[in-house]
Amino acid sequence: MENHLRARGFFFGRKGNPGLVVETNIMEQLFQQADAPLFQGLTRYAERVRTKQMVQFHMPGHRSGRGVDPLFRRYGHALLGLDLTELKEVNYGHDPDFLLTAAEELAAEAFGAKTTFFLVNGASIGIGASLLALNSPGAEVLVARNCHLSMVNGLILSGMKPRFIPPRWIEGLPVLPSAEAVEQAVGETPKAAGIFLTNPGYSGIYGPLDRVATVAKQYNLPLLIDEAHGGHLHYLGVQEAAQVGADLWVWGAHKILGALTQTGLLHIGGEFIEARRVGEALQLLASTSPSYLLLASLELARRRLFFHGERMFKRAAQLGDKVRRELQGVSGLRMIEPRALPAGYGLDPTKIALTFRPSGLSGLRAEEILVAEFGIQPEYADSDYLYFFISYAQTEEEVDQLIGACLRLAGSEKNKDKSPGERWGGEFTPPPGNNRSPVFTPREAFSAPAEHIKLDEAVGRVASGVVAAYPPGIPLWIPGEEITSELAEWAFDLQRSGGYLKGIDAGTVKVVAD
Repeated sequence: MENHLRARGFFFGRKGNPGLVVETNIMEQLFQQADAPLFQGLTRYAERVRTKQMVQFHMPGHRSGRGVDPLFRRYGHALLGLDLTELKEVNYGHDPDFLLTAAEELAAEAFGAKTTFFLVNGASIGIGASLLALNSPGAEVLVARNCHLSMVNGLILSGMKPRFIPPRWIEGLPVLPSAEAVEQAVGETPKAAGIFLTNPGYSGIYGPLDRVATVAKQYNLPLLIDEAHGGHLHYLGVQEAAQVGADLWVWGAHKILGALTQTGLLHIGGEFIEARRVGEALQLLASTSPSYLLLASLELARRRLFFHGERMFKRAAQLGDKVRRELQGVSGLRMIEPRALPAGYGLDPTKIALTFRPSGLSGLRAEEILVAEFGIQPEYADSDYLYFFISYAQTEEEVDQLIGACLRLAGSEKNKDKSPGERWGGEFTPPPGNNRSPVFTPREAFSAPAEHIKLDEAVGRVASGVVAAYPPGIPLWIPGEEITSELAEWAFDLQRSGGYLKGIDAGTVKVVAD
């Protein structure tokens, strides 16, 4: 941090104090992890406006909340005064990126990265910028098939060709591919531009990332990790991207790290990825008027995590362990349990994935009952599973409420109309894979003349749009791939059971025109 600021012509000489809002001359300070320079700049300016020492003739036009709808103002309170733009006065007279750069430098130091970028378009924009930063249009990139929808968007924008690596499937859930699968894909793609994997998965299952990193280093390939759901894992002693020497990794900061929705962090750790190139890519994709409310929430989340992260997530893990302990062995449900996972794989203790299939309930039907009758809202449900994310901010009473609802639902008489054997055979069937080579690159298919046709007429056609169960956003097919009968039937089944597929509009899908 000091070297960075010296290079910009500044020197600061004060150590931070947790909770202190700085009013002294910024030129006399040295930012430490206890500081929140961006938030402090915003609050200083907002206070000057509130006390009429500053009159605003700049964007945004709502004038610190006076001009928003009264209903929104009632809930917004003082935060509306922090909804500011790039102002030199907020930055103590320096350039508009001065305090944001300082905040990002502190985040890089806190999270073990060489460079960190704040994201206010979610982790999704970080994925797209990462692919653009590889700067290899037309080149192949190795991608885990259980990638997020944002990866497909990044492929379209970058012009790169995906070479998909099949994930490992555990209890019907896609997780990190094995090192052997990654090495095989590398061997079959000698000119690959990089390896981009997802770890942990949406269900919280993580894999042997160190073994994959060894393969990447052996073949001198950059390793990029979509770690959107794993920014907290190092507080729990779990191996994560920074520890294995990944070259770039992306976090979704709102998922569990305590920042506001639509925030994320992009970290650079190795030598392959040029920070300047990532910054240029983000400028192409991001708003030129970022929300300083979101940026400040990222900064304050960083500060809290630095001082309290281990305590916060150990508590969340203990609450998650309580759920598993109380529901273990209940005959009417089945959980994903760490002890049942293959060697090298583990489960984020703050994630609960369970099914009521033994009670004759799909995940979607179980969600309906939990919401309507018990006031319990899961993170997500699919045809088999329900997913519950346990936060460090959760109360023990809330966790007890979840346990009680699951026990009652598992033993409910309404679920006893069939024998266990008739209700559920004990196996989870993953969606069909698509191992055929794409007909076009994602960019070619997306840019080609297209038409929307009924799903049942799309078999054998080449997709121009992406279709994905959302959440979690894992693509069923992407632009450039042929839509097979197996994929179409799986999509029909999910819709019939009440599931939602992004990319199917009024029963039609987008395909390349004949």
